[in-house]
Amino acid sequence: MKVLKFGGSSLKDSASMLDVGGIIAADPEPKVIVVSAVQGVTDAIVSFVSKPRQDEEVQEFVNKLKDTHLAILGGVAKGMEIKQQAIAQLMEKLAKLEKVLYGICYLEELTPRSMDLVQSFGERMSVILIAAMLQDMGLNAVQLDADEIGMIAVGQYGGAVADLKETRKNIAPKLSGMLARQEVPVVTGFFGRTREGHVAVFGRNGSDYSASVVANAVGAQVLEIWKDVDGFMSVDPKFVSDAVTIENLSYDEAAELSYFGAKVLHPRTVEPAKERNITIKVKNVFKPEKEGTTIKPGGVEMAGTIKSISYMKDMAIVKVYGAGAAYKSGIMAGISQRLSDAGVNIYSAATSQTCVAMLIDRKSLSAAEKALEDLKAGIMDRIEATDDIALLCVVGEGLGYRKGIAARVFTAVSKEGVSVGMISAGASMVAYHFTVDAKDLQKTIRAIHKEFFGGRHEQ
Repeated sequence: MKVLKFGGSSLKDSASMLDVGGIIAADPEPKVIVVSAVQGVTDAIVSFVSKPRQDEEVQEFVNKLKDTHLAILGGVAKGMEIKQQAIAQLMEKLAKLEKVLYGICYLEELTPRSMDLVQSFGERMSVILIAAMLQDMGLNAVQLDADEIGMIAVGQYGGAVADLKETRKNIAPKLSGMLARQEVPVVTGFFGRTREGHVAVFGRNGSDYSASVVANAVGAQVLEIWKDVDGFMSVDPKFVSDAVTIENLSYDEAAELSYFGAKVLHPRTVEPAKERNITIKVKNVFKPEKEGTTIKPGGVEMAGTIKSISYMKDMAIVKVYGAGAAYKSGIMAGISQRLSDAGVNIYSAATSQTCVAMLIDRKSLSAAEKALEDLKAGIMDRIEATDDIALLCVVGEGLGYRKGIAARVFTAVSKEGVSVGMISAGASMVAYHFTVDAKDLQKTIRAIHKEFFGGRHEQ
């Protein structure tokens, strides 16, 4: 049994959705389908609610969403009864969305909880389209909203995680029963519900994570993540045109790449699958014949080399200076707590006798400086910040145990005249992380890729 997840880029119109339908219909195994919203819908909803609106704008916006979904439905479902049922279901969702939007408009208040609720409607509508299409193809498909079947979300709104044990208890009997009746469950990705019954989303690309949670719950052997790319690549093809697809990754390699910039998977997708040794396959919905990337429990080393280079742009380094900073008890804990309270994530940190340096998102820099301002009295002398930083992540199974890899990386970088800033090695046995000036990102990536993968050194 397997779980198949399809993202918004493969649900952008009738033609691409029919490609999805063909993949599902051609697979004879028992399966659960998890889907994202139609491409662009969630972004449109977020954009709409992010500024004050008039009554007439609400109606106009809802009508646009209706037209978008009805146009796709008309191209994927021909049976009149199936289509009428889907239209009725869509109208029900749109009516509820309209009420929520009017509420936000009248109150002139957008809370994290209401933001999560309104964002969930993209997936609630897309499952209706997918189920109708599959029914039209002769499959016994049934759409399901994740919050209604008991996917439990914990943590903060906007970036919740699933309670795997409680979710498994809730949804495993329901989905297993449906599969036994030869039904095809089509489940919303991206969100669950809190124990209090409120919608909470799992963050950007959260449908990948949802699918992994579902796979964990039902004990799937395989989780297929269908994207518009061939899988994980040796490097971003935007920088190196002869980048190659990576055939195999370990759980840890995939997690490092996802967390540090490779946008193929949601960073937490690996965790639920790893807990139950589920194989993850990343495949291209537009090239289903390609094998893509397989992520599995047993890592496959590539002797003497690395597998991939990922990166994060728009980073900043905050340095807190103070005499004996490294020796003062509780300094790092105090800094971390202040930044956490301000919603600032620390990607990496380093200390010296006089300084604590932290890597953060550039967009969080102002909040970080404000949060640390009151540390000055008796603890620090000054704060310095640099906001033109990029982070690179070099990944390979067993990297931390092999001699000479780091030397090759940094020799290739130095030949380009690039200065390396913060370095993190040892925290993970499958990755090195280091920073460079943002202006040097492209040539740094190309130099490392040429050193380990050959090919031309593009200019």
